[in-house]
Amino acid sequence: MRRNFLLITLLFLVASLFGQSTESLRITHGPWLQNLTTDGVTVYWTTNLPAVPGVWMIRAKPLKDSLIRNSTDGLINAGGTLHKVRISGLHPGMKYAYKVHSIELMKFRPYQVYYGDTVKGKEFSFTTLNPASKTTRFMIVNDIHTNGAKLAGFLKSGNAADEDLLIYNGDIIDNFETESQLLGPIIDTSVRYFASNVPFILLRGNHETRGIMARKLKDYLDFPDNRYYYAFDQGPVHFVLLDCGEDKPDDNQYYYGLADYDNYRLQELEWLKEQVRTPAYRNATFRVIIVHMPILAVGTEAYGQYFLSDHFGPVIREAGADLIIAAHTHRHLWLTPPLSGFGFPMLINSNTNFVKVEATEQALSIRVISDKDEIILSQELQKR
Repeated sequence: MRRNFLLITLLFLVASLFGQSTESLRITHGPWLQNLTTDGVTVYWTTNLPAVPGVWMIRAKPLKDSLIRNSTDGLINAGGTLHKVRISGLHPGMKYAYKVHSIELMKFRPYQVYYGDTVKGKEFSFTTLNPASKTTRFMIVNDIHTNGAKLAGFLKSGNAADEDLLIYNGDIIDNFETESQLLGPIIDTSVRYFASNVPFILLRGNHETRGIMARKLKDYLDFPDNRYYYAFDQGPVHFVLLDCGEDKPDDNQYYYGLADYDNYRLQELEWLKEQVRTPAYRNATFRVIIVHMPILAVGTEAYGQYFLSDHFGPVIREAGADLIIAAHTHRHLWLTPPLSGFGFPMLINSNTNFVKVEATEQALSIRVISDKDEIILSQELQKR
């Protein structure tokens, strides 16, 4: 008995010395992929204890595997339990295998660093974007409001792992108050079905802008140029992803003087004006714009929609678009170009359906599928 007591005491003294518990290092969430491009991807995961993050790139022989770590201002990124590693220098349309790699930091002091366990994750793979591809497939989910069970149903029914991209078109989180709202029902569910091999893109809806954690959303998700709005090419589609902002005026009492969306959207509008003039946009086989709140000339419901319709609508009408996919209203609606009022067809997806799109060099094939696996809409748009 005395020997056991001494052993336990010794273990506690060691733990106290290193500033850590006796808990073993493990991966707690992830990995999940973000910001996939033609030449790179960002890998996220979490651990239960502070660690040094890295990603093993598994190469085919005769190439050697390589450990990738990121550094900032001369310092290798280390510490904390939320980990992010950007992998770059890759090639378009190529498949790559990887494992996440974490080394426990037991003590992290100037001139005094003690390492503990090393943990490697399972092997996963991803394929970089390829604008030269003749086809692409993507799936869209929206307005689940932190309902992980609903998300799981959509992902399972839609065979999410077979897509090139998953797009979460806003109000995926219902007021961002705690980390667990994102890591549990959204990240863990996504990882279970696809997100370690296929990236997801999260567009903000008006609910992702609310809550004490709203300003930390970029800690968990990666965006090109660190912006919520951007454009990219995959196969025959040029994607333009827009950030809608809030649905009420900035001076609304419920924002307590902390909203500045009019100025933000005007900055985004200037970016959009430049974007639609680019060769990538003008020469694209298909131009698909995705935004949470609908951009309609008539039938808008709130201030934010009016703002988008008055400012963004005319720009898109002049530039031309093959399809806009929106959400927000919790109602399914398919609008032909005359009905949208801006000369483009628009799909407004409800919160009980998901969308699957397949693009070839000749057509965009769109299917809207309900949570009961019923096909609500089947539409094909021909190349201009």
